[in-house]
Amino acid sequence: MKLSIIVPCYNAEPYLSMLLDCLAPQITDEVEVILIDDGSRVPVETDYMWARVLRQENRGASAARNAGLDNATGDYIAFIDADDLVSDKYVETILAKVDEGFDYLYMSWKTLPGGWQCDVKLNSVNDTFPPYNLCVWNRVYKRSKIGKVRFNTKKKIAEDAQFIREVKETGKKAFIPDYMYFYRSATPESLTKRFGEGKVDTRRVIYNIPHLTKDLSLLEEVKKLDKEAEVIIMTEHCEMPEIKKYAMVIRPTAIKGTELRGEPTGLYTQINPVIRADVVVWTSITQKIGGIETWIYNFCISMSKYYDIVVLYDSMDDTQIDRLAPYARVIKRGEEILCDTLIVSRITDKTPKNVTFTRKVQMVHACKMLDRWTVPQDGDLVVGVSKVVMDSFEQEGEVIHNLVNPPEKGNILLLVSATRLGTFEKGKKRMAQMAEQMRIAGIKFIWLCFSDVDPGCELITWMQPRLDITAFIKRADYLVQLSDAEGFGYSVVEALNMKTPVIATPLEVLQELGFEDAKHGYTVPFNGDMNVERFRKIPKVDYKYDNDAIIQKWIAILGEGHPTYKPKLKKMLITATFRDSDTGRTYKIGEMVYMSEILSKKALEAGFVKEVNNG
Repeated sequence: MKLSIIVPCYNAEPYLSMLLDCLAPQITDEVEVILIDDGSRVPVETDYMWARVLRQENRGASAARNAGLDNATGDYIAFIDADDLVSDKYVETILAKVDEGFDYLYMSWKTLPGGWQCDVKLNSVNDTFPPYNLCVWNRVYKRSKIGKVRFNTKKKIAEDAQFIREVKETGKKAFIPDYMYFYRSATPESLTKRFGEGKVDTRRVIYNIPHLTKDLSLLEEVKKLDKEAEVIIMTEHCEMPEIKKYAMVIRPTAIKGTELRGEPTGLYTQINPVIRADVVVWTSITQKIGGIETWIYNFCISMSKYYDIVVLYDSMDDTQIDRLAPYARVIKRGEEILCDTLIVSRITDKTPKNVTFTRKVQMVHACKMLDRWTVPQDGDLVVGVSKVVMDSFEQEGEVIHNLVNPPEKGNILLLVSATRLGTFEKGKKRMAQMAEQMRIAGIKFIWLCFSDVDPGCELITWMQPRLDITAFIKRADYLVQLSDAEGFGYSVVEALNMKTPVIATPLEVLQELGFEDAKHGYTVPFNGDMNVERFRKIPKVDYKYDNDAIIQKWIAILGEGHPTYKPKLKKMLITATFRDSDTGRTYKIGEMVYMSEILSKKALEAGFVKEVNNG
């Protein structure tokens, strides 16, 4: 095997197919093409038998090229980026040079139409590339020349430059004057474009030093930086050529970077990194109470131990923001966010344009009640909270029951409901029927209904929505849920998990959740004809809910996480109503909230708050 061509691939279609079609007529038995699928959303596949596909989890171009080097068998190595093109004489011309023998080879190249333009034409073997053009795709190396040198996987950009410096271009040099390589500068998802937008997790340190003199401490500083960052030195005059082993030295020019050192300059543009997270949970509107709201809360409590989570919203009740803050960053939509997994909470929520993600999980929380309800199919996985939910939409995907995080229990015939009566399927009329039948049967009861809408029955006490109703459910004799249908029935599982029996209509999902009549409570018919006398005998509930298994299912979907979020929040009591001009939020007297250190300091100085024990 004379030549190995290594092509790292990450979500590279349709460009990869164009490249392979270009290479197809050129391939001979002396050439191997290794495609490294670096965790592409759609796995790389090709009908060309001469192209060998290696797959790995997404680890970046450096790791992909290293995998290619480790598996290459050719005497010479060439690199092509999957979204670029080559000459129709690329292989033939390189093989002719291989027969002549060389240690390293330079090729002329230029950009394809569109985007920024560049033309690098070599006219003699003594020609070199511009200092900014430290790329491996315009070079071919003898494999023995590369030896054990590999690309630095800590770098997302400028890894080529370090590789080229470490290979050391010494020995016999060859060159090809004809254009062999065509770089595509207008790719929407190109690394260059994403870096400029702050979407690449890497550093580019710019030194602006008009006159660079001998400075050993600077040399050591740059040498250390080069191990993990791209280093560029802008100078008019360099008296320390050895620093070029660890940094790109160029004349002052307009440039973007993540950090500027040396003298200030108007040529420099700061790249502000986007917000990063393992998981983004997206919900356009969040109410004071609701099943999806509870799911988000319990998900964050349980999964924040394993993942760095951002909860993204358009509109969210302040009480929801406050209770989520200890477990996740809660951010109103607007800023750029980069994450591994985007979870869309509602089937009606469109994918937020400010989030760049590797994969998308679409949640389904409710049964299909209207013909117009459909599950978006543009994600990588659909997760339903029950089999009933998935079956109602005839939807393929994963069933993961909702997480539950319960506290303790109480006594006396006390009924509690937690439901949004503002929607037609929640059984408002049926609740009034049950209350009336219990009154006629002489059963004394107190029925607290936490809802966004008045139940409209004098026998039922309407309670304003609140987030701590689990304490009421725990002390209740029954949790009552009389809906027409439920995708999961959060309050039912919460109650059973707290050993509180349940009175419910014969919801399909009850069987899936392991509910048994007379053992975990009682089912009542949809027609409202209830045997309320049974309610006098309160079952002793024995119910187990495997939260840990659900966590493991999510881990299987989300992969390895890197939880870094540590809330720097202070618990404060609002002593005077005031409005935060930055967020537009109004804080009211008597509220207990978590505040950032900056806001809490300002509010304390203004006398608007009182600090609560933050231990």
